[in-house]
Amino acid sequence: VDLLCGQQKDITATGFGGELLYDSRDFGLNAYKCHYLSIQQLYYAPGITTYTFWSTDVTYRTYVPLWTKCVFAMEVHGLFNYGGTVPWTLMGMSGVDGRLRGYYRGRYRDNNIMEGQIEFRQRIKWRLGVVAWVGCANVFSDFKTIAWHKTLPSYGLGLRWEFKPRVNIRIDYGFTRDEGGVVFNINEAF
Repeated sequence: VDLLCGQQKDITATGFGGELLYDSRDFGLNAYKCHYLSIQQLYYAPGITTYTFWSTDVTYRTYVPLWTKCVFAMEVHGLFNYGGTVPWTLMGMSGVDGRLRGYYRGRYRDNNIMEGQIEFRQRIKWRLGVVAWVGCANVFSDFKTIAWHKTLPSYGLGLRWEFKPRVNIRIDYGFTRDEGGVVFNINEAF
């Protein structure tokens, strides 16, 4: 079986573009309040790279303090590739950047991905905290072929240990449609 769908095994992709960024978070690694918005537009031009296409990546995050030492966090993300053939390595995929925890990186991939998650973060005592989250995503080739019944769920619980002010070591267990998985990392998922 050709897993790369006839594409080259070694891919070099060079593009150019820009980013609009608004970031009012109080601390980027573990925000307690405010907003983050990023819009990236890239063009992979003919003659520069083997694959020619456009890519738009949009991320919005917000953080709201609810009560003492509790934060509600929300993230919405979309990666949209269009106007040509997208190489396997640049497709939208599950399990990237703290999203869809419980799915391994790239288990589901296609030209586009739309995903969102909400999370409640509660500090318990001293350096210990807990989180609970729920999220979902849809991976699809184009807007005409979105199958909403194939939306991927993700939810779970996690422990946090603050090893220095506002910098956490995290252990999360994410439940998914078919199985689950453990994520161990430094800093919050988003």
